[in-house]
Amino acid sequence: MRSSRCFRLALGVLLLAAPLSSQSVNPMHPQEIEAQKHSSPEDLRARAANLQLQKDVKELAGLCASVSNDMDHVNQGLLSKDALEKLKRMEKLSKRVREELAQTPTAP
Repeated sequence: MRSSRCFRLALGVLLLAAPLSSQSVNPMHPQEIEAQKHSSPEDLRARAANLQLQKDVKELAGLCASVSNDMDHVNQGLLSKDALEKLKRMEKLSKRVREELAQTPTAP
């Protein structure tokens, strides 16, 4: 009974200590570890713009696929109610993506 209690206590200590060792500092390269960096407002804006660009590109790709299906139905004489709205949205998104990419510096 007593040995089982000691075993449980030892097991509990090991289970609690295991995650702590994985959060240790890399002793080989301590100079790489710095205090938490605070991003500048420009970095935050650039990151937000990049996320918005990725979101717009994904939406544009989805719209292209759905309009392709709509065009197949148009060939059969059926026009989806929102096909024209999708095309307008695609136009706006493509313009926004094009403008954003035009502002991005190109690699040499």
